[in-house]
Amino acid sequence: MSQSLTTLWIAAAVAVGVVGVMLWKKNKRSFVKVGTISKLYFFPVKSLRGIEVNEGKCTKLGFQVNGLLDRSFMLIDGEGILISQEESSSLTLLTVQIDGKTLIISTPSGKKLNVEIKDSISPDDKTIRCRLDNDFTKAVDCGDEAATFFQWYLNMPDVRLVRHFPDLSKREYHPKGKGNPFERELRKENPNLAFQSLAAFHVVSKPSIDDLNSKLEDRKVSEVNFRPNILVDDCKPFSEDSWRYIKFNSDALLCNVTLFKREGASKQFCACYLIMSKSATEWKPAWIEDEGRNFS
Repeated sequence: MSQSLTTLWIAAAVAVGVVGVMLWKKNKRSFVKVGTISKLYFFPVKSLRGIEVNEGKCTKLGFQVNGLLDRSFMLIDGEGILISQEESSSLTLLTVQIDGKTLIISTPSGKKLNVEIKDSISPDDKTIRCRLDNDFTKAVDCGDEAATFFQWYLNMPDVRLVRHFPDLSKREYHPKGKGNPFERELRKENPNLAFQSLAAFHVVSKPSIDDLNSKLEDRKVSEVNFRPNILVDDCKPFSEDSWRYIKFNSDALLCNVTLFKREGASKQFCACYLIMSKSATEWKPAWIEDEGRNFS
């Protein structure tokens, strides 16, 4: 069987998850074509603009570009609590670039902050206990220069830029009351998540956004408003709500993603590279050895 490598295939199944690619092959699940992958987005800093990219690595902890995980950086206040666009809408005006091992954040006026993208934690790094939503985690402080930059730009005291490293402590789920069973299950399955809100990947379909825009009288929205990692096209509006398992191309390249508004989560996928060709008409897959899994 042959088809464009952009083709997205899904299988409807009752099971909550899978245990790996070999089980998938043994079970020979029946897939149907549901659409194509239109764009890839990478968000180095939580709540800041993303970057449209042509390739990236799918890992258990999320999308990875140039060795950096999606949403590895975030801003916190003096109490270690996440500062998002809800607290400061001016974050939407900052642009983000990656140049080798340097993260470059620019203001509309052209002022820039360069942040080193380290490969690992150093002995001199300061760790901070942070909170985002119902989760607590530890992160590495990115230094006074970064803090001064954001304190000046946001006109807020005590702002710090922090970085997630997988070697730090796992995220702890501490909801008010009993919490959400769905969120609790996600934390159990992937406790080393970076700063994504729910799970490692976020998938949105363009037809769903188009359907929403047809109901809006004034201001329209785009996929950027929803901050997905993977934008899917050529499917019916909101059909993604019924997808349980996803693979790319005919070669069993699996990527099981917790989907927007889904009430269940798949558990594993074989980590892979997604590479968009310059013509943006097809995908070139490449297998790798390690394993990964699960929305952001």
